[in-house]
Amino acid sequence: MLDSLRSNFWSGPKAPRLEAWSLDRNHDRTEGERLLKARSYAEAETFLERAALDAEKRGHSAPKRIQVRLLLAEAQRKQLHLDEAERTLRAAIEIAAHTDDRVAYLQCLDALADIFGDQGNYAAVEKVTRDALKIESALPHPDPLRMARRVHRLGMARHHTGRADEAIPMLEKAVAMHEQNFGAEHVETGNQLMALGVVHRAHGNHEEAQKCLRRALKIHETACGRQSEEAIQDLHHLAGSLEESGDLAGAAAQYERALLFQHRAIGGDMDNEAELQFGMANLYVNWQNYSRARELLLECVATFRRKGGVRLAVGYETLAYVEECSGRYPEALRQLQLATKVWETLGPERVPELVRCLGHRADLLELLRRKVDAERVRERIASLTPPAANDAATVASSGTGS
Repeated sequence: MLDSLRSNFWSGPKAPRLEAWSLDRNHDRTEGERLLKARSYAEAETFLERAALDAEKRGHSAPKRIQVRLLLAEAQRKQLHLDEAERTLRAAIEIAAHTDDRVAYLQCLDALADIFGDQGNYAAVEKVTRDALKIESALPHPDPLRMARRVHRLGMARHHTGRADEAIPMLEKAVAMHEQNFGAEHVETGNQLMALGVVHRAHGNHEEAQKCLRRALKIHETACGRQSEEAIQDLHHLAGSLEESGDLAGAAAQYERALLFQHRAIGGDMDNEAELQFGMANLYVNWQNYSRARELLLECVATFRRKGGVRLAVGYETLAYVEECSGRYPEALRQLQLATKVWETLGPERVPELVRCLGHRADLLELLRRKVDAERVRERIASLTPPAANDAATVASSGTGS
């Protein structure tokens, strides 16, 4: 009888074998998600590409195919592979468009808007975000947090296209929506206040900027700590707004405070610290405290040197100005030579800055009575300046009289 039962068991109908996507994921997707969270984006992309192909091959449900593409697009975006990320999202959108899953469709639109933002295509950001807001508002139960984030994104898109009158009301609405959903003292509300303050600062509304940034700072210091990246960013923008509005003493106090917290922060952002040092240095230049300005500039230039670029060239030029004001002309000349080399690496679009830097070098060489060297530099300037500009300069210097 036992043999008969065994025979019936092995020959009887079998339960269907579980697919690899049981529990809504397979090994490739699980590993891809883990690597994405660990910020190993290139490796995550490899696993998630395999997971996406596997989902297609096995004919998995639309939600599963959409979700793995959203993860893949994020891994590509984090590597700044924006064209690939856009293609991945458009494939996900095409799948979502053939289903009645509006939430998945909205997730795709939001992710696509982020890609457009990274590309600097703010008109596209605005269009996609408006579409998402319209679709969400038609749902039986719209998600208030998703709506709030889209309102913020729409405001930032309008800010980037120079429409401050439209941007600021949207960002104020986003602050109110986050405050309503998270609470007045929540870190997300603080983030929105910081963004609004930055936009006010960019448009010269310093009273409003400082009000927003001080409130954001209070929230971030309480929720994240005084040495947190959020609080230091608030201090940085607050100091910049105070400086631009003429309150140099207030700006210096905030810069010093931010720099102190940045030094204390474990694993602090060196680039952010260098920006703080550069801002403080310019304040001390205005106060003719050249020794403190030199100290700060030497520190920030050492950081700028890691990446090069415009910031490094400007840092060298500012240091040259400090040395010249201090009567250290040979050192000023050396800093200008370093700045020249950086401008030369930045391509044709930076020729005006290169010409300006060379002009400063020529003037300083003449001051040092190195006329032959000064003439060589001026010949270089002439070779970089278009003939039409040279002709215009000659006409202007000769006057209009006969």
